[in-house]
Amino acid sequence: MNEIYWLTRVGELDMVFGTMWILAIVAFVIMLVALPIFGEDWNDEFKNMLKKWAVRMAVLFCIGIIGDAFVPSKKDVLLIYGLGTTIDYVKSNDKAKQLPDKAVDALTRYLDEISKDEDKKE
Repeated sequence: MNEIYWLTRVGELDMVFGTMWILAIVAFVIMLVALPIFGEDWNDEFKNMLKKWAVRMAVLFCIGIIGDAFVPSKKDVLLIYGLGTTIDYVKSNDKAKQLPDKAVDALTRYLDEISKDEDKKE
C-alpha cells in the first residue's frame, strides 16, 4: 500500500511540472505584451529587473518542460506498476503460462471495453 501512495505522489509531480511551464509561458507573454505598451515610460532599472524575470521564466519553462516529459502521469505510473507486477507474476507462475489463448483474448476485449468507458467519462 505504501508503494501505491508514493507512486500517486510521483504522478502528481507531472501536474506540478505542467503547471510550472504553463505559468512561465503566461508570465512571459504578459511581459512581451507590456513591454511595447509601457516600454518608453520605464527607467533602465525596471527594464533590467524585467530582463531578470524573463530569464527566470525561461529557466522555469525549461525545468517544467523537462520534468513534464520525464515524469509520468498518475495514470501511467499506476499502469506501469500494475502491468509490471502482472507480467512478473505470469512469467513466474506455471499455471498462468498455461492459460488458453481464448482466455487472453477475452481479457483483452474486457480491458478494451473498460478503457473505452473511462475515455467516455473524461
